[in-house]
This record gives sequence, structure tokens and C-alpha cells, in this order.
Amino acid sequence: MGIFIPSLCTVHEDVSIIGVLSLLKDKIAIVTGGSLGIGLAIMKELISQGAKVAIIARNADALKAAVDSIPSNLQSNVTSIAMDVTDEEQVKYAVAQVLEKFGRIDILVNSAGVSQKKSYPIAEIEFAEFKRIMNTNVDGVLLMTREVLKEMKKNDSGYIINILSNAAFNKASGGGAMYSASKYAARALTESLTADCKGSGIRVTSISPGPVNTNIWSHKAEPMPEEQKEKMLQGSNIASIVSFLLNMDENMFIDNITVEPWHYVKSKK
Repeated sequence: MGIFIPSLCTVHEDVSIIGVLSLLKDKIAIVTGGSLGIGLAIMKELISQGAKVAIIARNADALKAAVDSIPSNLQSNVTSIAMDVTDEEQVKYAVAQVLEKFGRIDILVNSAGVSQKKSYPIAEIEFAEFKRIMNTNVDGVLLMTREVLKEMKKNDSGYIINILSNAAFNKASGGGAMYSASKYAARALTESLTADCKGSGIRVTSISPGPVNTNIWSHKAEPMPEEQKEKMLQGSNIASIVSFLLNMDENMFIDNITVEPWHYVKSKK
């Protein structure tokens, strides 16, 4: 059964109108992978509801473009930090920077992620490629969560949302071991975090989408046909789910939301 989750303030090109019903006004959020794709859509959704957002990504130029893509009157609500979520010292520094500017962290969205460039049967896996995927999809989630959680625990308040994948729940496919392993591991981290935080003022939810039309497909060895990408989910769809979660009553808990594109059918070769 499908669930339609409306956003309280739908993201348009002009995100200058703040949804008056939002609970997010003046909340402080960190969004990793915030310069492109899902992370960028989430940043736009959060600032449209009055939050202040620190976006994190490796590429400083992409971060600048992300900030420039929103109305000038809202750009002061976005702080960009160029850093690598797989580097422990950089993560500590970034969290310290957010705390120095805003004094607290209310929301963490772990959206940074990478995928396989192509299908790799086990016998052909390149270890460097395996480490690249695991470092971002697992180490990055752990490091960001650990450092932000330390601060959230001081106030016994916060919400951590991990963007996983349906691969975290589906049976691993041939050739997809590396990506599936990373998302299985990130799911385990999320479930353990949930158990740690249950009953406290800190809530945890994962969102596990099927294919989403983002820049991630541009890195594939074989280009994805445009007609296939058009039928995928959009970044704004995931941002709407994030909005729904953050605007729930504080006693409501959803452990995971799996969302699939209804009209997308994977091409068969």
C-alpha cells in the first residue's frame, strides 16, 4: 500500500515563502551531501520552512552553486562547509563550526552517498572501489552521527535522519555486493542508534528510496537512458518525506520509510 506524504511547504524555484505551520522555524540542521541531488532538495525544503541549514560536501564550487540557487534573501540561512565526511578530524571541525555559529544542532540528515560505477561480480571487485563506497556510505554516517549525537544528548533533543536505499532491505543482487553491503551496514548503524536513543528526546528514522533521478547516475560506466530517469523519484520527493518526519508530533516514531517510483521499471538486458 502506498502512502502519500505531503510537504507543508512544497519546494518551488522560489522558496522564499515560509510555511507558517512548520515546526522547523529557527531549527538548526546539518545536511551532508547538501550540494547536489537529494541533499540539495532537502536543504531547500528546510530553509523554505524557516530552518537554518549547514550543508556539507567535498566540492566547494558545488556548495557555492547550491547556495546561489536559492533566493538571495534566504542565503544567509545557509552555511556551506567543504569537507570530507570520511575524515574524522574534518567531521569534528565541521560540527564545531556549526556549534560556534548557531550554538546547537537540532537536525542531522545523513544524505551523502556514492554508488557503484558498474556491476562487479565478487571475483572482480576492486578493493579501492569497495573502500570508496564503504568509506562514504558507512564511515561517513558513523562519524557524522557520533559527533552530532554528543551535542544532541546534552539537550536530550534532536532528530537524525539517514538516507539509505531500498538496497538496505532487498536481497543483494549479483554484481551489487559493494553497494548493498554499505547500505546493509548503514541500516545496522541506524537500527543500533534507534535502540540507543529509544525513550529519549532524540528520534531516529531512515528513508530508503528506490531509484532517484540525481547526479549519481552521471558516474555510471553505462549511461542511464533519459526515459528511465524521468520515471524515477525526484529529490523533492525525498525532501517531502523529511519534512513530514520533522513536523510530526514528538511522541511519534517511524523507524523507516521505504519509497519506490510507481512508474519506473528497471530495464532488462
